[in-house]
Amino acid sequence: MILGVEIAMLVVGLLALVRGRMTISKTKVVTGTAARLLGLLALTPLPVAFAAVALYVAVSGVGDPERFLEDNKLTLMLIEAGVVIGIAILVFGIGAAIGTDPARDRPEDEEDDRPRRRARRDEDFEDGTDEDERPRRRTRDEDR
Repeated sequence: MILGVEIAMLVVGLLALVRGRMTISKTKVVTGTAARLLGLLALTPLPVAFAAVALYVAVSGVGDPERFLEDNKLTLMLIEAGVVIGIAILVFGIGAAIGTDPARDRPEDEEDDRPRRRARRDEDFEDGTDEDERPRRRTRDEDR
């Protein structure tokens, strides 16, 4: 299970670095430099877990590290799980705190440049008739 979380964090981190956008949830998105920094943080679980396990083995001061690793497998797995889950909580916790709603993410000074439909007015028609009063063109189905 922890390997799956590590792979997911690796993918999320790489996507955030490349795209500059990290989606936390439907209503929370982090963009720009903050997303890239969170992406870098998401790439760290494996190296940090390796360093924590190496530090634990070094501090224990054992003569035979291979035997020590066999005897303390559960402890080492718990250290790795704690590091991976802790970093995942940190990444998504910070992302949720600083994320914004993508629907409201448009700056206020940026205008919507989509074309607008103009309301029809009576003076749009040369003869002054309303659109409903104008003769309609017949379609092919009506010609039959």
